Amino acid sequence: MIKELVQFVKDVPESVKKRAMEPKAGLHILIGFDEEGNGKVVESERFERSGEISPFISNCLDRLKYAWMINEDTNKCLSKTKDIHSVSPFCFGFKRESWKGGDYFALNKQGKSKPGFNERIEDYFLKCIEPPYNDDETVKQMGLQFKVFLKENLERLLDQFDLSDLLQKEYIIIYREVDFKEYQQFYASYLAEKLFNTSEYNIEVAGEILGTSNFYNGFNSKKPFLTHQTASFDITSRISAEEAKALSEFQVHASKKLFPNPTPIFIDKPELTKDAIKLFHRAEDQKTSHREIISELWNREKDLGNYYLLYFVGGAIQDFDYVSKFKYLLSDNKNANGEPLFWQIENITEIKNKEKILQPSIQLKSVFDFERIVIRQLFNNALVKIDDKKGTISMRYLDDMDAKWYRPAMFSLLLKYRKPVYDFIYKSMRSGIRGQQFYDICMSGIMDDIRNHDSKREYAIKSKLNIYISLNQHFDENTKIMPSKIRDLKNQLIDVLQADDKNYDSVADAELFAFGAGQLIYYLLYQSESSDKSHALIEPFLQKTTVDPFKKAIEITFAKYKHKLGRGAKRVNKLLAETLGFPLIDGQLRDLKTIMLTGYFSPNIFLQSSKKTDSPS
Repeated sequence: MIKELVQFVKDVPESVKKRAMEPKAGLHILIGFDEEGNGKVVESERFERSGEISPFISNCLDRLKYAWMINEDTNKCLSKTKDIHSVSPFCFGFKRESWKGGDYFALNKQGKSKPGFNERIEDYFLKCIEPPYNDDETVKQMGLQFKVFLKENLERLLDQFDLSDLLQKEYIIIYREVDFKEYQQFYASYLAEKLFNTSEYNIEVAGEILGTSNFYNGFNSKKPFLTHQTASFDITSRISAEEAKALSEFQVHASKKLFPNPTPIFIDKPELTKDAIKLFHRAEDQKTSHREIISELWNREKDLGNYYLLYFVGGAIQDFDYVSKFKYLLSDNKNANGEPLFWQIENITEIKNKEKILQPSIQLKSVFDFERIVIRQLFNNALVKIDDKKGTISMRYLDDMDAKWYRPAMFSLLLKYRKPVYDFIYKSMRSGIRGQQFYDICMSGIMDDIRNHDSKREYAIKSKLNIYISLNQHFDENTKIMPSKIRDLKNQLIDVLQADDKNYDSVADAELFAFGAGQLIYYLLYQSESSDKSHALIEPFLQKTTVDPFKKAIEITFAKYKHKLGRGAKRVNKLLAETLGFPLIDGQLRDLKTIMLTGYFSPNIFLQSSKKTDSPS
């Protein structure tokens, strides 16, 4: 992984790298020294993060790039108290909270007393001007001069400025006016020591320093209980200073969200990596999403693959994997014209829109259509969330999740399937979701919605049923539950109830029994005058695992509401007779639950015209 990331950093366009450099909010002061060694303020400016960058602040930024701790990591400071965040004898920077009147001037965040500020200055410059960071006498003298000036004049100097409106977390940074090369040369020495996890194992090979990687790597030499007790070696490998610097840059860029998420790193075609990053930054006000980037690259290349994929959370890598070939299209098959076939979600449960018009079928062409429509619906917007107003899509495949924000069943589904779903969509690892997994995702979500005593969940339940019945064939090649089957069952049921001489076939009509039972249960519960109008009332029927208790529950419910059946009583009575008299085997009941639910949530034949159903448009 290190090799690929190092190359990736080299391929990042310079225009993007510059975005990682931004001035510190706060007070910037430039000090110059005359020939007699007297220091004075050359220029100063208060910079606010939202303000424009002046030539002076831009100049300060150029200095700061070679005078600041690595990755904002206070463990890489040269100060014992960790509150001086500059790392150069030509720069001295600290937060307002560490100066007089600040929250942590006298005490640290643990409540322990800190040495006086002049002691902190002394300690800081002692580190800067002595080996291993410096062995140049000229640099040492300039550092000593700067140190003396700060110890004698810092309080008087800062009294010239109004610090009252400076926020506690904003900085006070004082620069010495010297050539930029001086900043760069010292920073190279600093990096040689601090880029690595520890300098204890640094070695020099052919004039190049090699050391232990600091990239996602903790060094446990001071924690015996974390060290390997039986290994014959102390460290596994070393990397070069150049590699360590590139990895450090990568962490900075990632933390500032300069890369798309996920980020593709193409192995043989680095120009595609550059194009992906450029596409990500093509608009100032809105970042281009990964799905848009990959879609554009796929339209150009078609045969897209052979790349590593990085997924970030808060700038930290949560997943790094190889993608041999990216499958953008859901279907591998084509029609007679050579065009790719779609996956189609048919409106089996006949959902209507606000205008009472049947919603049309939904066509899915790409994996991103599948994500945007199917995954969003099945996981109740928890994995994929769409902001219709802004036109943005956010995803949370590997983020931390707190159980308090989810119902237990949905939280369990998220933890179990979010990684396989991510792999399915972004890495084309289709084997992670097969028939059993797809059934579990759909039916567990449906049952959780049913248990949720919220009548508004009907749309979600019907949508998930439509998804399962329509798409299950793509995950389970042996499935018998398809849209055409449900339409046939409804037409068969109408035929049986309309003709006196037709009955269920005692062997072949188990699925018809289940669909009819769902229709019957819905119609009976529809008669209820209870204030609870949620679909949780069907759950007791679904909990029955053997036939006799199931039929008994239907019989009791019928007896409760038979006085309200009215003109439809004849057909209802026949359906009841067919249901109670059907010789179902106990083991079949569980397997028929999906069809029973579909019967329950499909338009009820007793509440609509008895005409046979046609395929919804």
